[in-house]
Amino acid sequence: MVTIHDVARHAGVGAATVSRVLSGNGYVKLETRERVMQSIRQLNYTPNEMARNLYYRKSGIIAVMVPMLSHPFFSELVNAIEVSLCNKGYQTMVCNTFYEKNYELRYLEMLRCQRVDGIIFGAHMSLASDQYRSLHRPVIGFDRRLSEEIPFVAADHETGGRLAALELIGCGCRNIVQFGDAEDRVATPSSRRHTVFRKVVEEHGIPCHSYSERQKYSSIDDYDEAVARMFEEYPEVDGIFGTDLYAAASLRQALSIGRRVPEDLRIVAYDGTHLTRFLYPELTVICQPINELAEEACRMITDMIKGEEVLKKELLLPVSIRKGRTT
Repeated sequence: MVTIHDVARHAGVGAATVSRVLSGNGYVKLETRERVMQSIRQLNYTPNEMARNLYYRKSGIIAVMVPMLSHPFFSELVNAIEVSLCNKGYQTMVCNTFYEKNYELRYLEMLRCQRVDGIIFGAHMSLASDQYRSLHRPVIGFDRRLSEEIPFVAADHETGGRLAALELIGCGCRNIVQFGDAEDRVATPSSRRHTVFRKVVEEHGIPCHSYSERQKYSSIDDYDEAVARMFEEYPEVDGIFGTDLYAAASLRQALSIGRRVPEDLRIVAYDGTHLTRFLYPELTVICQPINELAEEACRMITDMIKGEEVLKKELLLPVSIRKGRTT
């Protein structure tokens, strides 16, 4: 196996010079750099990435913390993040925090021990913000404000809530239910969509009922059961707003009990995952820009790892409405 010392001897330079050429750190004359690169090509040398990362005290790994990977939104988000990080030369470690509260602390300890280079934090339960500040290592929030110093990226949920409300109001809905966050959950920027949705609906003189579940991330059966209870509690509902899974469960339940969609029940989903494309009638959806969110999150964290300052601490990306046949 060809080593860095073989390349150095072939090029007539020291191993440190070859290392500087490979890492891009430090000054090397153009003529010398070209000679080293020629030796690398002729010897078919492949750098040992693990050894090089250890030398520079880096792992080449970025952790992505999400509540539950099986949730459609987080599944698509992590997939997009993994592709983006791979293109930037990093590997992805996926961390689910839903099952055990101390998972978050465990992952932060890994970062503190340099087993990962940075964290994209998208979990919905949080330690105190000083836990993150004390790391002195790259951390960004995804849809979470961890502290004023830590950058975060999110969708423009306020506009999302407004678009959803106006869509249902414009369809003539007069008895609206939204599936909102439970009161005891950690507040996130996404919670703003519920506040704005209710405000817009009530400004039009229409009652808006919020139906909250304590366990937001659960099995498909749990979504079905929650929607069934909602229909029992609000039998006159004619407009529903909720995440893709709540919207999908609402559509299925409505059709099973003889409610016509969209003739006497309209539904607007929120997130815009692939799930919504497989339903009939196709859901009207407020779409989060999942690929763009992933790309910006990866840009932020890799810039921080390289020592570059992230000037814009809060980045909100626009949402869009994709009209289907449920409104």
